[in-house]
Amino acid sequence: MAVDFRTLLKECMRNQETGERWFEDLEIGEAFFLSIQASTLHDSTPPELLENVNSYDAFQVILQTKQGVYTCGKRGAWDFLAGCDWFSLLEEDTPIIRLGERIPVSVVQKIYEDVLACAAAHPEMLMKKGGCGSVKLC
Repeated sequence: MAVDFRTLLKECMRNQETGERWFEDLEIGEAFFLSIQASTLHDSTPPELLENVNSYDAFQVILQTKQGVYTCGKRGAWDFLAGCDWFSLLEEDTPIIRLGERIPVSVVQKIYEDVLACAAAHPEMLMKKGGCGSVKLC
């Protein structure tokens, strides 16, 4: 098992008055950003600002591909992850963003581990650059 994702959450913004808080995105390899959020602004359980992130039962999760990552076709990031049991919990928001609400802690952990494994196992999902900085489609 990979490190507990909650230990990686670094707060970057908080408004005590409104109960809003943001954690920095987790950058996963060259392919993904994983945003895990919990506060009054987010679809977490409970939907409030708690001091201890271990006190949440569920988080709002956004999985985004980085620029230069295929999202469809035989090298598509989503195709590599579509077989994961949690994939259907994240709805397509845009072609590069999938969003999940009130995702249980154990499932968020699985998402984190699967995305780490996917990024390591599938470098072919990245567009390769040609010698002059142009994109070479593989």
